[in-house]
Amino acid sequence: MTNDLIFSSIPLEEFKTVLRDCIKIELSASAPPQIPSISDDLLTENEVRDFLHVSKVTLKKWRDDKKIPFYRIGSRIRYKKSEILLCLNTVRKYGRTAK
Repeated sequence: MTNDLIFSSIPLEEFKTVLRDCIKIELSASAPPQIPSISDDLLTENEVRDFLHVSKVTLKKWRDDKKIPFYRIGSRIRYKKSEILLCLNTVRKYGRTAK
């Protein structure tokens, strides 16, 4: 590779297109991996407890400790299925190490 500079004349619109394409490629290469499309169903507390195999007390503690996202709709609490799965992936990736 040499340190020679090469200048050429290209139309401004073509330069913009080339620059835009280069930026898109770089941004997509550095973007975090996309999670496959998951239905964003709202789940009840019982559905989440059954899905995670945890008790009512454990689920409440996770909510209080802000370990699991939830939504309060009136007096009801709901959870997005995609966010529950994302929490599981995070725990699997960054979970506690074995002692």
